Amino acid sequence: MRNIKSNSLIILLSLISPLLLTQFVNAADTQAVTATVTVSNVSLSLSDASIAYGTLSTSAVLNTTSAAQQLNDSQTITNNGNVAIDLQVQGQDSANWTLGATPGSNIYSHETCVTTCDTSPTWVPMTTSYGSSIVTNIAPLGTQDVDFQLKTPTSTTFFTQQSVNVSVRAVAT
Repeated sequence: MRNIKSNSLIILLSLISPLLLTQFVNAADTQAVTATVTVSNVSLSLSDASIAYGTLSTSAVLNTTSAAQQLNDSQTITNNGNVAIDLQVQGQDSANWTLGATPGSNIYSHETCVTTCDTSPTWVPMTTSYGSSIVTNIAPLGTQDVDFQLKTPTSTTFFTQQSVNVSVRAVAT
């Protein structure tokens, strides 16, 4: 029995001794990853943000270009954010008039132009919801002039001042 215990001890030691004599190596090779992030800022401003069309007759057309007999009041939009933006516009019904693509009885039209507006404008009617972008990819700190054109109703029963406001929205590209 003693011989079996002795042999068992020798076998056990022969199995454990390489573990005791072996150096344990911990792999600790590391490399740092530099990670940065910037939160996008979508922001715009309008200058001067006010248009006074004044008192007009029915079926009148007046715009903000510098062309003869016009208001010379283009609106300048500045991208104050840190990402490129697209611009969208939205018109509104007034208290008594409906916004439409073309004037009618108690229906007025409000339109935008963004290129060659003083010489050969292309006017795009607004709707009461944000439509497709009127300008795309304005870089941070970039500006865009926008002109507006109002067409009064062909006939109306309302002769009080109407608010025909416009909302301009910036969307990150």
